[in-house]
Amino acid sequence: MDLADFSVSEAAAAIAKGKISSRELVQALVARNERFRNLNAFVSLDHDQVLNSGRRADEEKASGFPLGPLYGVPIALKDNINVAACVTTAGTPALRNYKPEKDAPVVSALRKSGAIVFGKNSMHELAYGATSNNPAFGTPQNPFDRNRSAGGSSGGSGAAVGARLVPASIGTDTGGSVRIPAALCGVWGYRPSTGRWPTEDIVPISTSRDTPGPLARSAEDLALLDSAVTGYEKPVLQPLKGLRIGISSHHFWENADEEVADICSRAVAALVSEGALLVEIDTRELLNHHVPSSMAISLYEGKAALTTFLKAHGIPLSFSDVVEQIASSDVREILLAQLDPARSVSRQAYVEATEIHRPALIAAYDRLFAEQRLDVIAFPVCRLPAPLLSRADFVEVGDVTLPMFSALIHNTDVGSNGGVPGLSVPVGLTGSGLPVGLGLDAGRGCDTHLLGIALTLGGLFPAPQPQLIYGS
Repeated sequence: MDLADFSVSEAAAAIAKGKISSRELVQALVARNERFRNLNAFVSLDHDQVLNSGRRADEEKASGFPLGPLYGVPIALKDNINVAACVTTAGTPALRNYKPEKDAPVVSALRKSGAIVFGKNSMHELAYGATSNNPAFGTPQNPFDRNRSAGGSSGGSGAAVGARLVPASIGTDTGGSVRIPAALCGVWGYRPSTGRWPTEDIVPISTSRDTPGPLARSAEDLALLDSAVTGYEKPVLQPLKGLRIGISSHHFWENADEEVADICSRAVAALVSEGALLVEIDTRELLNHHVPSSMAISLYEGKAALTTFLKAHGIPLSFSDVVEQIASSDVREILLAQLDPARSVSRQAYVEATEIHRPALIAAYDRLFAEQRLDVIAFPVCRLPAPLLSRADFVEVGDVTLPMFSALIHNTDVGSNGGVPGLSVPVGLTGSGLPVGLGLDAGRGCDTHLLGIALTLGGLFPAPQPQLIYGS
């Protein structure tokens, strides 16, 4: 087995048993990254530093140092997550010299579990997008087709894990930014319930909606990383017999690419063959409150949250200073609007979104799961396969042409706004070899149950191997 093929769980077990050393694993990954550096999955990766970290891990293990559950395993981080003495650019030129003095809590938790920080992954500028097209720091390419998007905004994380450049990466998810690249790059992705994972010292968009979350190559890895970060016990396998799966033809499945819908439908049918039950659900009430609150919250909080972050971390820049240097035209337009009173989200619209519509959305989710006794709601993570990088603005979805951003976040944004936990499960490849992800959302706070379901599904849906890396 190629060392770069080890999952987090496999690598941790092999290192603990002395079958491989941490330095050997790091060396294999450094070599893989050198070979595929033109995927643009990493913004920064100090080879000497990570090799030294691997060596130190082996020395500590030999001296009897107590081993954490992630001991000696390299984990990458999206470049909006602070790592001490390492530049955090958040994909934007204004922050290219920002070097934080301390780790974000999520990084501290990983280090405490024994993980090795393995570089910073490329991303959509300031996380305001779903393709990770980034003229300032490079656009990550999809490991299944370099002409296609790796998704976003955690696109470098998806590309790195999908291409076996690192066993796992921690991304962030405000509207789908973990699950979209996971789906398009053929890996597992998990968005925790809002508040389960710490958000401090991460360049923010929305204080109401942001959360970090992992991308990895197995369900077991997601459970292991969640336990390492939160301290919760690892989940147990949940039986599929009697599992109640909500299916809504409205919104989530409508206008989906025919091949994507077929692959996801066959995955759901496989669960039914294992004893799961399908429940037709009506999600219109969710949409009634999601639409008037989603963007209003993200955009209004974006300006305030970034301003607070800059001040709290001693960065001598204003929100306007950052906007002035933005390299991506799509992100520049979004943030310029927040500086224009005629176009920005009004205080009244924000108050209505946060005090009326979002609470109503959360309550509607709670009722839906309770009244229908649902375990999960199932849907295609993205209603289309990875789009061409050349199609930056608009894309065809079914019978309609939509803005790229709206097309990609269409299905994941609702659960993000509602604060519920969600998975992207790799369930197959299109005829042209592009990955498809099945989304599973659970009720608020039901993360352990959802991860237990994921563990059961792990044997049914292994992450595919990209032909780009392994050949046909």
